[in-house]
This record gives sequence, structure tokens and C-alpha cells, in this order.
Amino acid sequence: MRIKVVTDSSCDLPQALIEKYDIEVVPLDIILNGEKTAMTPDEIIKKIDEGQNVKSSQVTPLKFKEAYSLILKKYDGIISIHLSSKLSGTYNSAVLSAKDFGEKIEVVDSLSTSAALGALVLKAAELSSDGDDLKKISNKLREFPKSIETIFGIKVINNLVKGGRVGPIVGKLTNLFNAKPILRGIDGEIKLYKVTLGFKRVLKEITNFINTHNVLDERIILAHVHADEDVEYIKNHVSTKVLSCHAGQIITIHGGYGFVLVGFISADSNGFHKNMTFSE
Repeated sequence: MRIKVVTDSSCDLPQALIEKYDIEVVPLDIILNGEKTAMTPDEIIKKIDEGQNVKSSQVTPLKFKEAYSLILKKYDGIISIHLSSKLSGTYNSAVLSAKDFGEKIEVVDSLSTSAALGALVLKAAELSSDGDDLKKISNKLREFPKSIETIFGIKVINNLVKGGRVGPIVGKLTNLFNAKPILRGIDGEIKLYKVTLGFKRVLKEITNFINTHNVLDERIILAHVHADEDVEYIKNHVSTKVLSCHAGQIITIHGGYGFVLVGFISADSNGFHKNMTFSE
């Protein structure tokens, strides 16, 4: 079968890999002061700094239907992988649209976003290139979200609080003490993992986290917003290959300047300790 991998624009993956595997990226809408618009990540940061209201909106079923229709003129099947259903209605829109195409489309809830979604999308592209049938590949992919690890550091918490991605108590805690939170994706949601004093300690915690896992395929995906020095620190302190990229518009809206997120598929059978702690 000729299978096309589809994702959404919350997926962060190096552009060279998107082009190599001919991955289709269906964009979420960007809303500026209540109006749909097109902006680069840098323009988004500028508008947010000016105090303007920048949000993202889920992909509609109609947009998916249009994309699927065009793809199936050239491909036998589609694997459509999207950001967590607990963070957006995009996955549900894809499921709704896929019903119109029978068994030609398999929709997968990544239970993640950004670089972690990118890690799963990359795995899907590789599996699709191996010649297996659509159902077999999708069944494999639905097992991976249980093993996807997402960990990230953020310098400006306000955007995540405004967007409802983390609770207001986290924002008050970090703003009050000028602390830097470390967040994780757990069961499709964003949870506070640790709080540190200083971003350098955030980076140390992230690299320690990576190095205590057996990473599938010995590679991680790293997305960031103007954090090149922090990316180099991580690359120099982990034993796995790091595929890095600048975060796209959607993650920039929520993560803000200095955001660093790592995503990978763990090969560990028992996962990792998930309790919140406080680091001095």
C-alpha cells in the first residue's frame, strides 16, 4: 500500500524530515484579537509581548475532509496522527472526517504534542515506508503513546495559564518565587513535574531525565523558541542523537520565548517516576 502520514501544525519535527517522508501537515488556525490570521513564530512573540490576544483553534472537520480527499487521489491509505485529544478537539475532528472514507484512514491520538508528537509522526513515516498494511501499522502506533515521554522547560508561564494548559496555582507559584517550572506530558495532559530556581537547573533536570531512559531508536526530538544555547547544552549532555528544530506557530503561542521541549519514545517497560518534587 502507498500510505500517507498526516499530522497537524502542533507537530514539531525538522523540516528536512517532513520533506523526506512527504508528511502532510494540516494547520490549526491562529486567532489574533478574534480574527483568523497567518503569522510567523517571531510575529506571534511580538504580538504577545505587545499584550495582544493570540490563540490557536482546532482543525475543523471540513479542513480534514478536504485534505483527505486530495491525498486519496494518489495514495491507498492515510495514517492521521494528532495532538492529544485532552488538549484540543483536532483529533476528534479528524475522527469525524475519517468516517466518510471507510477503512482508508486510521486516526491515532498521540496523547502528546510538539516534539513528542513529532517523535511518533517520524516513527509512523518509517513504518509506512516498510510496506506493511494500514491496519497493522496503526495498531503498532496506538501502542507507542503509552511510552511517549515529554519534558520541557518554560521561561514564561503566563501563556500556558491563559490557555488553560496548566492551573493558575502553578503560575502563581512560579511568578511569586521567580522559579522555573519543569513540565511533563502525562496521560495526554500537561502536569507540573518539578520546580527549580534558575533555567540552568531546568536544563540539568531535562538531561538527567533523558539519560535515565532507554530511548527508542537512540534519538530525541527537541523543539525550542530562540533557545539555541540551551539546545547546545542538551546536545552536549545526553548520549542520544538530538534532532532539533524551531517550534512552530502553535507551540510558540503557548510556550513563549525561551521554551525548550524534548519528546521521545521510551523503550523502558516500567516508565519513570512521575511524582512532583521541588528542587532548590
